[in-house]
Amino acid sequence: MQDAQLVGQVLGGNGAAFRMIVLRYQRPLFRFLGLLGFEAATAEDLAQQAFWRAYQALGSFDPQRASFSTWLFTIAKRLAANERQRAHRRFEVPEAGDAADPRPTAPTAPDALAAAERAARVRSAIAALPEPLRSTFFLSQLEELTIEEVAGVEGCPVGTVKSRIHRARAQLRLALEPEET
Repeated sequence: MQDAQLVGQVLGGNGAAFRMIVLRYQRPLFRFLGLLGFEAATAEDLAQQAFWRAYQALGSFDPQRASFSTWLFTIAKRLAANERQRAHRRFEVPEAGDAADPRPTAPTAPDALAAAERAARVRSAIAALPEPLRSTFFLSQLEELTIEEVAGVEGCPVGTVKSRIHRARAQLRLALEPEET
C-alpha cells in the first residue's frame, strides 16, 4: 500500500494504518539519525518524536508538495538539529564516531570476519563524513530518495545536493582505498 493511501486511512480514523507507516520507516529513520552521530538511545527518542510530530501534523501533509518519506525525514532532520543545539548548550556535542552499533559481531568464519571488518570500515568512513555530506549521502544513496526529495529534506538547491553526493563519494573512496603497507 502506498504512503498516501496509508495517510488517507489514518486521517479517516484507522490508527492501524499509522502503525504500518511506523513499521515501514522506523529502521530507516533510526539509521539516518545514527548516521547523523546520535547514540542509539537519543536516535530512538528523536525517531519517536518525529513519528509523533508527523502524526499530529498529518492533516497538513500535502502529497503534491513532497513524498511522505521526504516530509518525515525533514521532520527528523529538524528535530536532530534542535537536539544538537541543546547538546551544544549542555556541552555534550555528539561526535560522528560515537554512535554505537547495537548489533553484536561474532564472526564464525574467516569470510565473515573479513566482511564484518569491511562493513565496520564503511560505517566508520560514513560516520567520519561532515554532517551535511553524511546526511545527503544517506538519503540519496542508502534511502534512495530522489535528488529533488533530498533537496527538500536538506533545504538546499538540487545543485548543492549533487555536489554533496559527489564530495561524499570522493571522500569515501579515499577513506576506503586499500591500505598500502
